[in-house]
Amino acid sequence: MARCRVRTFCAGGLVAAAVLISAGCSNGGSPSSTASRASKAIASATASAKAELNEIKHGVNAKADVKAGTVSIGQDGHAVAPITVTNKQDHKASYAVEVNFRDADGNLLDVAVVTVSSVQPRSSKKATARSHRELSGHLKAQVGAAVRY
Repeated sequence: MARCRVRTFCAGGLVAAAVLISAGCSNGGSPSSTASRASKAIASATASAKAELNEIKHGVNAKADVKAGTVSIGQDGHAVAPITVTNKQDHKASYAVEVNFRDADGNLLDVAVVTVSSVQPRSSKKATARSHRELSGHLKAQVGAAVRY
């Protein structure tokens, strides 16, 4: 069985900010400054994931080749989502997939980059995206970007 590597980028600042705002405690800062810091944390996590994908030489946009399944919460409290990559090409390929974990309101909570190696031609391969930290509630996994190389 081929190995799949998973790398995650945490958007923990967003959750910390959300907890502070919902608790009515901004720790000396205004709610708008806390929201601004949360927004910057999300932007940083997304930029890190995009930068990793951009490092792939001779990669091709393959978002249409990837599907994310239903999110569940593992025993360790981390969100996990099945990812299916379908190689529609006539040659073996590897994929790097950005998976966004979002809450019921569509807010981005975490970003993971999953690498799926050596997908045979005209076949599919499954992998699992795992959040970097514990998440809860009704979550959705969304393919943000995918690169075939």
